[in-house]
Amino acid sequence: MQKYLFGSHIYSSEHESWQRILQKGYASKLRPVCLCLVQVQEGGPSLYIALSRGQYQLKRLPYSGPLHAPHCDHYEPPPELSGLGQVSGSAIREDLESETTTLTLDFALSKGRSRQAAAGSEVEHESVRNDGTKLTMRGLLHFLMDEAGLTRWTPAMQGRRSWYVIRRELLKASGSKMAKGQPLRALLHIPETFSTDRAQEIRQRQRESLARLAEATSARMILLGEVKAIEDARFGKSLIVKHMPDTKLMMTDQLHKHVLSRFAHQLQLWSQIETSHLMLLATMSRSAQGVMSIEAACFMNVNDQWLPFESLFEWELLDSLQGAHRRFTKGLRYNLPSSKPLASVVLQDTGNASTALFMVPQDAEGEYETAVAELAEQSLMETWIWRAGAEAMPPLPMTRAERDTALSVHQPPDAPSMQETALPTSDHAYFPQETE
Repeated sequence: MQKYLFGSHIYSSEHESWQRILQKGYASKLRPVCLCLVQVQEGGPSLYIALSRGQYQLKRLPYSGPLHAPHCDHYEPPPELSGLGQVSGSAIREDLESETTTLTLDFALSKGRSRQAAAGSEVEHESVRNDGTKLTMRGLLHFLMDEAGLTRWTPAMQGRRSWYVIRRELLKASGSKMAKGQPLRALLHIPETFSTDRAQEIRQRQRESLARLAEATSARMILLGEVKAIEDARFGKSLIVKHMPDTKLMMTDQLHKHVLSRFAHQLQLWSQIETSHLMLLATMSRSAQGVMSIEAACFMNVNDQWLPFESLFEWELLDSLQGAHRRFTKGLRYNLPSSKPLASVVLQDTGNASTALFMVPQDAEGEYETAVAELAEQSLMETWIWRAGAEAMPPLPMTRAERDTALSVHQPPDAPSMQETALPTSDHAYFPQETE
């Protein structure tokens, strides 16, 4: 149970008057303190209260995620372990006063002659071309997945991630975000779960969501969804998105060639792993005759629980972690090229410190492992390395409970166990003067 210090009082997020408590704190611009670290120190990192769609919620301050305990809901791995460190503060800028996050995108949302030639290819940006000051399509997709909490995993989430839940969380994540001088929500379409019983009302909401495309044929919108199929059309190809059964998104032959070249790996994984999903983030347009077309696209593989993966080996790692009921955060690249290492997963159940899991590709050069060693040293975390393809997966790091059990076996009978010296069990220690 999460507990927070509001001035001189301590409350949990399950308090019956939680929204009223947050409302009072919001009005007085109070910065609650997270007590996730009460086991190891007094106090903890501060949070701020935000108002979103009529609901008050606690959010961590920028760059404060690693200051929380690994088991805390507000914990975030150090940004340098993923591609977030490259874009945070430049392509992603948070303003606490306005409670908005401004995203700088490196792709167009309006048709222009200078952009038309490059619209078909979403390449993997190297640092030579992109210095982290703008988000690529993949960077935006990764940011929304992170913001939606879809890169976090606990055993309680098993079987609870339907497209309804995925869409709901992605829409929440897009709230209070600005791009191209407009609210991101106005530029983004995520199809809702289709039902034949409610087909007409769903179609009407889809028309309203895509209203920007009706303003002008030069307008573009961002589509985020799951790919159902890529099929032959009379001229070119058509892409079908799940939950948009009435819409075929046209692709030119040139764009289709770019997709097959750039995303061959993702398409192969999608074909090979039948339980996986293929996510799409694309810019789309509509002609004066009403034909919908894809202008540029980015694809990402996710497993049956919607956790992103880059290779068959990484899918195997996620499968092992989920089967072992582990708690972790999946690392994402954003703009970072595949030649640069990142922590594939950060385990959050190994004790007071997290554990970073690194995967070294079989074709990686010597500099890759050197860079992994440097990242591990910078993060001050315990590390686990798997040279995927060259060796079998090493045993997973032990959980804290497993370590405590192993230690107790070797402790004298009178020695206090780790669990006996943990947090007090009585709420009186946390709620000495609780008032409404």
